[in-house]
Amino acid sequence: MFFVLGLINIFILNSDAALYGKSGFVPIQAPKYIDFYDIDTMAITAKFNNLSADKEKSLSGSAKDLYKKSKKIEKYISENNYEKAIKEEPNFLPSHIKYYNYFVGKNDVRSAMNEMITIKRLNSLDRVLDDNVISYKLGMLYYLNKDYSVALGYLSNFINAHNPSEENLWFALADIYYNLKNYDSSIENAKKIPSTSINYLPIQSVLYNDYYALNNIQEANKCANVLVQREPIAANYIKLAQTSGNNDASKLNIYNKARNLALEENDIESLLVADAGIALIEQTKIDNAVSKLTGFIEKPTWMKIQNSVSAITDPIELSKRQDNFFKSTNYCIQKFSNQDLIKCFEYVNKEENKISEEIIAKYKEEYQRQMDEYDMMRRQQEFLERTYYNRLYMDEFYYMREPYNYFFGNYW
Repeated sequence: MFFVLGLINIFILNSDAALYGKSGFVPIQAPKYIDFYDIDTMAITAKFNNLSADKEKSLSGSAKDLYKKSKKIEKYISENNYEKAIKEEPNFLPSHIKYYNYFVGKNDVRSAMNEMITIKRLNSLDRVLDDNVISYKLGMLYYLNKDYSVALGYLSNFINAHNPSEENLWFALADIYYNLKNYDSSIENAKKIPSTSINYLPIQSVLYNDYYALNNIQEANKCANVLVQREPIAANYIKLAQTSGNNDASKLNIYNKARNLALEENDIESLLVADAGIALIEQTKIDNAVSKLTGFIEKPTWMKIQNSVSAITDPIELSKRQDNFFKSTNYCIQKFSNQDLIKCFEYVNKEENKISEEIIAKYKEEYQRQMDEYDMMRRQQEFLERTYYNRLYMDEFYYMREPYNYFFGNYW
């Protein structure tokens, strides 16, 4: 989840730091705990200030009780025992502020969102924090939790606000509108982000998805080129291949580049997509070669092979097998023609069938071995259970025999 902290932690309404009691937002009537807490209304943090012994003695009865309770709560928090801290005083806003920041530090966005909802409720009474800041951060948290409609309801209110982190806002709105299938609004917000922004590269993926959904392949291809130039990874090369036009040779080179990168990166999802693109182009070569032949021929078909073993084969191994399969068929097409090509294809089919049979036989053997082990364990368990209940029965029978069996018959 990239730049999560940046998205939810930056929101400034003016150029001054907003530390409660010194500058920024000031409530009409402050709660008593403000005397020993510094509340940052922008970052939404709470810092506890230990009072000197003299100052603590000077506190009035209720203030002194609250200070002592706050110290107890802070002790729990120092031990990361937030549940006990909140149980001590469920509606104590500083505890929830600290719990929120704890979850942000853990990148636990859902829990942070739940705490922010609580903070918003408590702040409606305490009026310590600026509700605009809370609403902005809550909107970002809803967005990061993929609750796009609710997030839009919050964040759309800040489109015209003075906010130095507005690039984060534009990014979030662009992604939200894309997920809500409002592609034009998504593009409108995405284009506001300049090329110098840290958000420029990730927004290109959003723009790519927008244009691709609108079938504007030319603009999608421009985004893909930017992504490949700035971040040459498998997923970006796949985007480039998918928008590179009808030149199969060029597209095949890009898919092969994506495949090799996916293997290096251990990116299985990109590997599967790249292999699918490669197979589509390579299979067309086989189809065209077969269409020129006369007589009976069993066409080598990768999809048929893949379907027979994909469920029991590791994706990386399957990818290597696909690569070898098309190397063999390409060799046949380049070296032979007519009946010799038919024989070459027959040989490829024979070898592939042999490999598939070995894979299936090995799988069945392993499956049977596991079933035998399971069956043996089940029988052992049944034997132990029978032994246990038999012994239990015998013990009960032994102790329930008539007393004279023990005390008569010259045994004593």
